[in-house]
Amino acid sequence: MPEFSNQQLIEDITQSLSPEQYDAAVRRSFTAFDALNTSIIEEKQVQLACHAGCSLCCSLRIDVFAHEVFQLARYIQRHFSAEEIAALLERLAAHEEKVLPLSIFEHATRNIPCAMLLPDGRCGVYEARPQSCRRHHSRDLAACQFTYDHPDDLEFPSAHDRELYRALTGAMQQNIDAYFDLGFDCTIYELGTALAEALRDPGAWDRWAAKEQAFLHASVTPSA
Repeated sequence: MPEFSNQQLIEDITQSLSPEQYDAAVRRSFTAFDALNTSIIEEKQVQLACHAGCSLCCSLRIDVFAHEVFQLARYIQRHFSAEEIAALLERLAAHEEKVLPLSIFEHATRNIPCAMLLPDGRCGVYEARPQSCRRHHSRDLAACQFTYDHPDDLEFPSAHDRELYRALTGAMQQNIDAYFDLGFDCTIYELGTALAEALRDPGAWDRWAAKEQAFLHASVTPSA
């Protein structure tokens, strides 16, 4: 099983000067994270119920960090047409209207689909999805369906593989610690509202690069 170390990420961040270099650091950390995920699944023979086109979990609240949001925004700017970006911005605006008035609890107990979800149930930005999406998995489709059908039941047990989830959560924390130790904004943002701001406001990147709070209007999840 590969060891997940944030030392390379720290070096990458420290040496980064341009947005593209910061994004490359994020992508390298994602590659290491995905390798850890695959290794555990293969070594422990974890049987997952997840498959392409299943989007039951894509209505959950998605917590992200600013560095993930910026690399996602630039992925969209590189790979989406002008018409696709305009349509996405409309969906994100509708998402903001739903999410921003809600408390964290209210959002967590409602099914609000991700704005990047395609009509066929696939993720429209799968290659650039954040770590919280990469970590999420299930061993039981029926459990996912129950959670989707009963979003206000927060006591229903998850169908995660505990060892896999624990290992990936630890790797995520190491990743976050690298940015925190270097003084970058590690506020926990909600994906849709933060992405909308990243795409609309170039100043958000300037604030983050200056080690200030990146997003001023996005929904925030208080840290524990």
